Amino acid sequence: MAAGPVHFFGVHFFGTRARACARRRVMTPRPDVLRACVLQTDPTRGDVDENLERATALVARAVREEADGGIGLLLCPEIGFGRYSLSVESARRAAREEARKIVEWARWAARTLGCHACVGHAREDERTGELFNCQTTVDARGDVVGVYDKTHLYVTDEAWATEGRGGFERRVLRLRVSRGDGEGTREREVTCTSAICMDINPYKFENPWDAYELANAARGSELILFSSAWTSAHPEDDLETKRKPVNFEETVSYWVARLEPLIGARDAPRFVCANRVGVENDIQFTGCSCAIDLRYRRPRLLMGVRDGAESLSTCYIELGPRVDDDDDDDE
Repeated sequence: MAAGPVHFFGVHFFGTRARACARRRVMTPRPDVLRACVLQTDPTRGDVDENLERATALVARAVREEADGGIGLLLCPEIGFGRYSLSVESARRAAREEARKIVEWARWAARTLGCHACVGHAREDERTGELFNCQTTVDARGDVVGVYDKTHLYVTDEAWATEGRGGFERRVLRLRVSRGDGEGTREREVTCTSAICMDINPYKFENPWDAYELANAARGSELILFSSAWTSAHPEDDLETKRKPVNFEETVSYWVARLEPLIGARDAPRFVCANRVGVENDIQFTGCSCAIDLRYRRPRLLMGVRDGAESLSTCYIELGPRVDDDDDDDE
């Protein structure tokens, strides 16, 4: 999913901070912290089985490196283990054959890490036969606790998918977090808004820029769980445009600009993005997976993947409203 036929909307680069915690006054209670893992995949390297095998290796390494546990969330990209450009026939095959493997893998990953896991895949409604581009969430026991169908379809989705009927969905997940008092971990209710790629853009690129559909729907959430297949070009662009190098700052700044109504609010969500990499049909997926704290007038980059490779990155995300009055604008 690219930003549309116009690829740069004059987004101002925002101040980033490579730290998860703001300064606090003495005696201010420390907030609970979520340890989140973001999986960046390159599904163009193989078939679904091969892609899941490489993802398994990344999760196994995380288990070794995060020996103390405490991971609360694993977020994966939109259709993160298979082909993105689908026909009705290939999407139905993916929904019937590949989705089962992907959800089973999510169950394994969630149980292995002891956390919730969100995966993207094609889904077929068993009753109507309709196809959806969806994000499925399973809990640490491997039980499905949420299915979100993409609301704003991109031109590539329109070839096979039906718009989600539920609109942007907000749900409460009981995530494992590190206690603010330092006394180990606990389960905490966290309000999350799920979104998939084009959802962050104006509907069909026809609504006004300032409709901010996703941003307005996410008010009151602590997390935006953004599974993406963001690209650097539109399918109709020329080859030179499609091969233009990915600009991390430009990509991430665009996402932040689309969430402008939330920026600086004490209770603004934290934006967590898992994106694909690789090249399919001459179009490159940008990667740029990241986590951004929107509670400050200069949003803080908590984690960002710049190298365009498959990876599993960990970040620490403070939960709850901002606890300090100083959002560093004077620095």
